[in-house]
Amino acid sequence: MKKVKKLWIENRILFVLFVIIIICACIILGVILNYFFGATKSNYGDRLNGISEVEVTDEVKNNFLFPFANDELIEKADLYPKGKIIYISLTFKEGISLVEAQSKALASLQVFEQKYLDFYDFHYTLKQNDTETSEGFLLMGSKNVNGSGLVWNNNTEVSKEE
Repeated sequence: MKKVKKLWIENRILFVLFVIIIICACIILGVILNYFFGATKSNYGDRLNGISEVEVTDEVKNNFLFPFANDELIEKADLYPKGKIIYISLTFKEGISLVEAQSKALASLQVFEQKYLDFYDFHYTLKQNDTETSEGFLLMGSKNVNGSGLVWNNNTEVSKEE
C-alpha cells in the first residue's frame, strides 16, 4: 500500500492527465463514429422525407403532357421526376419564337397542384433545332421551391457576323 501511495504522490499529475486524455479520446471516437456511421440509412439523408405523399404519378404526368400532344408548335414533351426535381423537356417545331416558348413553359406550371409546387424544384429544357429558316435555340430554366417564377439561362450559341 505504501508503494501505491508513493506512486500516486509522485505521479498524480500524470495520472490525471492520462484520465483526461482517455476521456477526450472516447469523446472524439464517439463523435467520429456518429458522423461517419450515423443513424440514417438513406444515402440522401432526410431531404426526401415526405416524397411519397406528393409522388408524381402517371396521372400527373398525363395531365401535364396531354395539352402538349395537341399543340401544333410542340414536337415532343417529356416529364420525369428524380428525387425532388421534376425535369421537363420541350422540343419545339419551327416557327415559334423564344419568348413564346418561355411563355408556354411558364403556363405549363399552372397544370401542377400547389402541393407539387411547394415540394419539387422544376428544371425546364426548351429546344428548337436549327433549320434553314430559323436558327433554333436551347434554353434552360428552373424554378426553386421558394421561388415564384422561372429563371432562364440561354445556352444558344451566338455567332458573330462580320
